[in-house]
Amino acid sequence: MKKSIYAALLSGIICPGSGQLWLGKKRLGWGFICVSLVCVLVIMNQIISQAQVIAEQILAGDIGNDLASIYAAVSDVALNTASSSMSTLTWVFLTNWGLSIISAFWLGAQQDKQLKRQTHIDTETDTAPKNKTAK
Repeated sequence: MKKSIYAALLSGIICPGSGQLWLGKKRLGWGFICVSLVCVLVIMNQIISQAQVIAEQILAGDIGNDLASIYAAVSDVALNTASSSMSTLTWVFLTNWGLSIISAFWLGAQQDKQLKRQTHIDTETDTAPKNKTAK
């Protein structure tokens, strides 16, 4: 399998930045990983704080203890337009992931070309006729 495809698959399936790490581009890979982790941690923090608010409302009796009431409260929070920061973070995360895949593919393609050129040069030197001079 070509390095470009393998690196893009690593970044797309495993974690954004993992393809760059596999290709030896440590700073770029860790950059993509850090952006992803920060986005995920902030999003999870917001989700957990919203869930705690709903749990406190259930315990206080403001929201009924039945599935329909809890579902309605969760839906209201999910559809709340005040969570634009969460939407922005989601887009930052998805953009980072996409750029990671594109970057990994491009860097892998560059390494594939370099490897192909090196193999071609090695093949030419191995098959070139050797000049033997008889003394």
